This record gives sequence, structure tokens and C-alpha cells, in this order.
Amino acid sequence: MTLSGRSAVIVAVGGIVSLCLNLFLIGLLVGGLWHGPHHGWGSGPVAADDRPSGEPSKIGFMTVPPEIRKELKDVLAPHEAEIDRMRDAMRLARAEVAKQLSADPFDPAAFEQALDTMQQQGQVAQQMMHGLIVEAAPKLSPEMRQRWAKRWLAPRDDAGRTSPEDQSNNDQAK
Repeated sequence: MTLSGRSAVIVAVGGIVSLCLNLFLIGLLVGGLWHGPHHGWGSGPVAADDRPSGEPSKIGFMTVPPEIRKELKDVLAPHEAEIDRMRDAMRLARAEVAKQLSADPFDPAAFEQALDTMQQQGQVAQQMMHGLIVEAAPKLSPEMRQRWAKRWLAPRDDAGRTSPEDQSNNDQAK
């Protein structure tokens, strides 16, 4: 079957719209993982470091168990400015996607460029977080690495949090 004329244009536009929508949804997912559900639309008690009380802190994409957070401070402190710049760059990239998405008239090329920029920034952020994990892991005791590994394997809800049952199992393992 060969597409030509109007059919080809409709299929091409549909493909572009589908790609843009998928990239936008990926951006929302990355943004949700980056900031968690408590930024802007969540409610409930919040700890002093701007996270819901009782939840492990998040550093970039990493959910850090409370018992490990102290151990990571020495590793993360020298990178604090870099982490802040990365978060700011992601925030700006998401803002540009939102701006292009709401623009009237809508410019598909500008929207796609904004999505591409956000995706590239997300990849840079993830690479940096992976580097920090690689730097931090050897400095943790074997027991701490095992606890953190259990959190990586624990089932998560839509917001990326481990279930209360898993939390209590981790607490009992201490």
C-alpha cells in the first residue's frame, strides 16, 4: 500500500503529533520523578527539607533512604552547585515546553525543539546522577548498600514511592 497526496500528509502529521505527545509525556514523567508529587499539587505534612514527612529525600532522580542520606552528604557537598544548575536547567527546559505547548499560534517545530532540549537535559541529569551513585557506593558499608539495593527493587506506586508495607519491611530489617 502506497500513501500519496492527502493521505501521506495526514499520516506524517499524525506521526509528528504522536511523537510530540510521547515526548511531552516523558517530560512530565521525568519532571514528576525529579520533583516528586509534593511540589505544587500535593498536600500533607512536609519536612523541613521540603519533602513530605517520613519520606526519603530525593537527590535528582535518586530516592535516598534516610539512613544513607547522612553518608552521602560528603559525596554530594562538592557537587551541590552542579546539582542546582542541573535542576535549574531542567526547570527552564520544562518551562519552555509549556510555553511552546500553550503558544497561539502553535508552532510544531518550536515545540519539538523544546521537547528535544528537555530530553537532552534529562539525559545529562541522569548521567550526572549515575556518576554520583558510582562515586558514593564504594563509600557505603556493605549493609548500607544492601539496604539501598532493596529500595531499588521495592515495588513503587505511581508517584515513585515504595509501599507502606515495604517501608515497614525495611524498618524491620534494620
